Amino acid sequence: MYYYILNPAAGKGNVNSLQDKLRDKLKELGISGEFAKTTGPGDATKMATAAIEKGYNTVVVVGGDGTVNEVINGITQEQVAVGIIPVGTNNNLAKHFGITGWQQACTVLAARRISTYNLMAAGQNYFLSNLTLGFETDVEKSIDTPDQRLSSRVKHLGQSWGKAKDFQTLKCHLILDNLEIDCDIFSLSVGNQKFQNPLLENHMVVNIAERPVGRRQLGSYLVSRVRGNQAAHEDYATSRLYGTKLTIETEPSTGIMIDGKVTGRTPIALRLTERKIRFITEKVISGLPELEH
Repeated sequence: MYYYILNPAAGKGNVNSLQDKLRDKLKELGISGEFAKTTGPGDATKMATAAIEKGYNTVVVVGGDGTVNEVINGITQEQVAVGIIPVGTNNNLAKHFGITGWQQACTVLAARRISTYNLMAAGQNYFLSNLTLGFETDVEKSIDTPDQRLSSRVKHLGQSWGKAKDFQTLKCHLILDNLEIDCDIFSLSVGNQKFQNPLLENHMVVNIAERPVGRRQLGSYLVSRVRGNQAAHEDYATSRLYGTKLTIETEPSTGIMIDGKVTGRTPIALRLTERKIRFITEKVISGLPELEH
């Protein structure tokens, strides 16, 4: 039983023009189901919980990363699978799972290949891919995400260059399990290593990056970001640490970004949880997925 949560604002409203085609495609594949639309922030979380209570075993996000994150926080039973039909402005989670367009996403849903991950938590907010702070979040808050047009990407690169030149590194105090670290950071990311490589174990990984040195290194870093490389900062990571619990304090306090959505500020406490999430993915991304019939 499939329950589709559609964000009508996704992709700057472009999702609305796809609804009839989408429904026809899902019916053709034999996976049509109930559709529901969000009307504001937080709706997708409540709707996902309600869908599970109705007995649905598959919740599908028709939207972008922000809506996916909301749904994750509404999934209360581990046997429920989550799918993505990417129609948002930011679709990094779908791309990670090998899903690049809405028609392919429908085929992936029908194949129903499952990969399971442990969720991370920032306070009471669960997330799947990563949490970032520093330059990454500063850019997301102040510059519009580029679309596929070359002119949009060039404009974004120029704006990012201006931001990077003026960005002041943050004084950061970390407590990772029993290890305390004081450092200056340009960018910091926290995630589950299994999300980056499904063949690895669930484990918290912390990447601490200093400011790229010189115009060439900074330019390479920014180009990687525009191309959609979420892990662009890892090329310049001065430290990579592993643990299960992390507390982050910065001076000054700064915003954080979770699964592509700017939310919350430091200080923040993070942990790798025992709560699991099952995602429907393209087989070439998930390594050794579980195939459901």
